[in-house]
Amino acid sequence: MAKKTTRQRKELSRQRAVQQAAANVSAATAPSATAPTAPAPPVSAQVSVESGGEYAHVYSDLRRIAILAGGIIAVLVVLSFVLA
Repeated sequence: MAKKTTRQRKELSRQRAVQQAAANVSAATAPSATAPTAPAPPVSAQVSVESGGEYAHVYSDLRRIAILAGGIIAVLVVLSFVLA
């Protein structure tokens, strides 16, 4: 059997994706007789996440990167005056 070309593989992949999407849509629209769906919780009941404590290491890393970048730029400016 001959090797499939890239175009044939893409077309087969596209067809499978369409079939899968159609199956997902039909499964989502079909009513479920076994379990009734519960109403969604109100928006105010969702848990909020504090970002201050969780990302403290990110802020310190960003500060370190900014200091390093500033130092490198300063060295480049000094070198441009010395070597020019």
